[in-house]
Amino acid sequence: MSAGFITAVWSPKGGVGKTLLSTAVALQLAQKQRTVIVDGNPDNPDLATLMQAPGTPNICGWPGQVKPEAVEAHLVRRSSRLFVLPGPARYVDEGVLTKEVMEDALRTLKAAGMAVVVDLSCSLRDSTLMALDLADRVLIPVTLDLLSIIPLVKLTKEQDILKLPIHKFKVVINRHTDTKEITLDDIREYSFCPVAGVIPSSKVAAGAINSGNCDAALGPTSPVGKAVAGFLSELMPAEEAVGVGR
Repeated sequence: MSAGFITAVWSPKGGVGKTLLSTAVALQLAQKQRTVIVDGNPDNPDLATLMQAPGTPNICGWPGQVKPEAVEAHLVRRSSRLFVLPGPARYVDEGVLTKEVMEDALRTLKAAGMAVVVDLSCSLRDSTLMALDLADRVLIPVTLDLLSIIPLVKLTKEQDILKLPIHKFKVVINRHTDTKEITLDDIREYSFCPVAGVIPSSKVAAGAINSGNCDAALGPTSPVGKAVAGFLSELMPAEEAVGVGR
């Protein structure tokens, strides 16, 4: 059985492409390994809609510790190697996603040898902090605009309070264009963690997403998917990276 690992995608700011980055990473990893993408954002649980998957079973019904051979029964199968664990089907259920539920789900899925990608809420709620703690790596998508860089500056100043595991964090520049206002050097200067990669702005991807075809928008052969493959091969341990992006 392949070794399991957890990639968390988180940002303190909305609208920077967390869910799209999470999906692109999951589609890439699923080429070689059983992969599950977890909707850990009860404030805006839209993974199931994006991936055109049923909303149940979902994380609100996660039954605690599950034997590795039984985990697939609690997930939505999207393809031969890609599974989805949707978020709450109703906004009133968001309180069900506690840190205990998040811990049980992530630990169980990793123990089952799955590549786990978890799309997190912007807020530092207990379940989000639990996922950040358990993750082997954390990707922070940032766009090249002032409203995106300010939260990064705040995080840098508050590291001694938050006590987040800094060594696991990497910035991903999303929707990159040749803007002159905010540059890659600005991000590197103000960020508490290094830049792992750059994803180009893509009108083709935007159009495909709006038409409901996330595979065409974010899959391995898309511009977004190729960019993700490039930095994943650098981020992951050698045994995980075999075949990824090749």
